[in-house]
Amino acid sequence: MPAAAAPFSLGDGADACLLLHGLTGAPSEVRPVGEALARAGFRAIGPLLPGHGTTPHDLETVTRGEMLDAARDALLSLRGARRVYLCGLSMGALLAVQLAAKGFVRQGVAPVSALALLAPAIDMAGLTWVFTQVVGRLPAIPGVVGKGARDIQQLAGRPPPDDRVPPGDPTPRTAVAADGSYTAIPLRWGRELRLLSQEALAVAGRIRARALLLHGGRDRTSSIRGTRRLARALAGPATVRVFPSSGHVLPLDVDGPAVCDAIVSFFLEERASPATGGAPSGA
Repeated sequence: MPAAAAPFSLGDGADACLLLHGLTGAPSEVRPVGEALARAGFRAIGPLLPGHGTTPHDLETVTRGEMLDAARDALLSLRGARRVYLCGLSMGALLAVQLAAKGFVRQGVAPVSALALLAPAIDMAGLTWVFTQVVGRLPAIPGVVGKGARDIQQLAGRPPPDDRVPPGDPTPRTAVAADGSYTAIPLRWGRELRLLSQEALAVAGRIRARALLLHGGRDRTSSIRGTRRLARALAGPATVRVFPSSGHVLPLDVDGPAVCDAIVSFFLEERASPATGGAPSGA
C-alpha cells in the first residue's frame, strides 16, 4: 500500500469529523481538510474504503453496500465524541448523505451536526456520465479500464499518466498513482455509482443538519447541476459554493487552502451556534 493511501487519525478534540474519500481515490485526497480541522481543535479520521489502496482488481469485488458498511463502521468509531461532523468527496459525499440520513444515536454516536459535501457524485459529466449512464446500464461487465489523469487543474501542463495496457497485461501500468489513487476503474462500478447517487438523493430529505456543498468551476467529472439538485433535496439549510479555478478533487487543487478554510469556518460556526444545527430524522 502506498503511504498516501493509509488511513489517518488526526487531533484529539472533543468534536470529531469523519472524512470519506472518493471512488478510486485515497485518504490523501481529504487529508488536507483533516489537517486543517485538527489544527482548529477537531478530531479528524479518514478511513481507507474497501477495495482501495491495493489494486483496482480488488475494487471489482466490492459492492456499494460494503462501501456503506465500511463508512458506517468508521462513523461508529466516533462514539463518545461531543459533536460529529461529516465530510465527503464525490462518492464519499454520497456515503456521508446516507450516514447522516440514518443517524446512529442508539449506537452511541451523536447526531450529525453539519456536513461538508465536496463535488458530490450526483450528476456526472463528460466520460464519467457515459460510464454511469451508459456502461452503468448494461449487464454486468467484468474487467478494469484505464481512466487516465486525475481531474485536478493543478496538474494541468504535466504529462498524463500512461494508462495504456501492454500486450498480455490485464491492468494498466499506472493503476496505482503516487498519491494512492487508482488510474483504472472496474467497469461494474458504473452501475454501483449510479445507484449510490439515486439512493443518496432518495434519503436527502431526511437530513435537517446544515450542509455546505462545494464544487470546482472546472470539474470535468461531476456536474454542478447535481450539487445544486442535492442542495435542494436536503431538508436543512444548504449553501453551495463554487471554487472557479479547481477541478474535481478540491482539497488537492488550486483552491485547496480556501476549500479547507471554508469547511473549518463552517464547522466552527455551527459549533458556536448549536441552535442552527439539527439532527437527522433517523436519530
